[in-house]
Amino acid sequence: MNLKPLLLMLGLACIPATLAAQKTYSLSSPDGNLRTTVTVGDEIRLRLDAGDTPLLAPSPVAMTLEGGEVLGQNARVVRTKKSSVDQTIASPLYKKNRVMERYNQLTLSFRGDFGLVVRLYDDGLAYRFTTDRKGTLRVEDECVAFTFPSDCRAVVPYVARGKEFDFESQFFNSFENTYTTAPITELNPGRLIFLPALVELDGGYKLVITEADLEGYPGLYLRGNGETPELRGVFAPYPKREEQGGHNQLQMLVREREGYIASTVGSRAFPWRTVIVAREDRELLDNDMVYRLAPESRIGDTSWIRPGKVAWDWWNTCNLTGVDFKAGMNTPTYKKYIDFAAENQLEYIIIDEGWSGKESLMEDISPEINLEELVAYGNQKGIGIILWASWRNLTGGGDISPAVEQVISHYAQMGIKGFKIDFFDRDDQLAISSTE
Repeated sequence: MNLKPLLLMLGLACIPATLAAQKTYSLSSPDGNLRTTVTVGDEIRLRLDAGDTPLLAPSPVAMTLEGGEVLGQNARVVRTKKSSVDQTIASPLYKKNRVMERYNQLTLSFRGDFGLVVRLYDDGLAYRFTTDRKGTLRVEDECVAFTFPSDCRAVVPYVARGKEFDFESQFFNSFENTYTTAPITELNPGRLIFLPALVELDGGYKLVITEADLEGYPGLYLRGNGETPELRGVFAPYPKREEQGGHNQLQMLVREREGYIASTVGSRAFPWRTVIVAREDRELLDNDMVYRLAPESRIGDTSWIRPGKVAWDWWNTCNLTGVDFKAGMNTPTYKKYIDFAAENQLEYIIIDEGWSGKESLMEDISPEINLEELVAYGNQKGIGIILWASWRNLTGGGDISPAVEQVISHYAQMGIKGFKIDFFDRDDQLAISSTE
């Protein structure tokens, strides 16, 4: 008996079954230019187009929970909902007084008590996972992928520290570097990319990849694979053991990690994954996507918050010329900074590292710095003073304790306007949560 025709027929019979198992859901931006297609089958994939121009090829999204459950694998949609918003957001402490928020939203609810929320603005795409479960949820990993229609040019900042392909050593970094420009397939797969990252498509569109509403979850890195035009997400696992170290013993170094990236509440919304769309660079400067996606302020009274520009000694290491005193970390130097700020209509100065001891903000204060005198002098000139402090020094790498509240109260009563918190050098879940 010849089995080949039978096998061929069986193979062909599987094709329509597979296609039938897939469902597609579409969403357009309010102006109709952007369109995203969500395909749900063996996996969930998102595609993004601008008119007839493909911006993102179908890109997988998923979340792996402890125990191997994958949200997004063989998912079954139980409910869909579309909604629209057209409103104005008050933004008194932003670069604008008001922000226009106009979007269309698709919410997919899946069997297993999880969901995917997709938004389309006229200037970009955002999506996020949600879960509705009891107790604690441990996330082993999240699949964040951006697949592009061609090998277009990327403009990205690599992590500057650590060894190639040793991501653990790269997770400890200052998030500072110049940007590298290269085709996506030529990006170094051994180096992590921190956000934001820009991709310039052949059709003239520019896409900026970033995230928003990052709370109780690790920050997103990206990396290329050296072969295909795709960027994939990487997350630092949750710290299991830390020890004090780093620059002047001011940092908390992770020495051992857990097998998951986040331990969190079972009912929550996860961070937004965002693709900002623009045709010209100047549009990116005026983009409000991250602000729109941020949660509402939980601070009831914001009248005490006074944003402003600052004169920062670090830029020139307190080097002054043409003065009749020795420049440096001392009271006369900072009086000159106050004079400079007043003359140039700046609101603040920062007194950076060196005013206090490495282990305390209340003891071992530099005898060369008279804070009370500087506060009084600043008040005469209308200039506020901000003090430097390390993350470990101020919080111990965790929540703010009553002792730290006492320190903050002490300097607030003195007239200090705030602290510049430095040397996080991490964005794992523990580090992110300590800043909330």
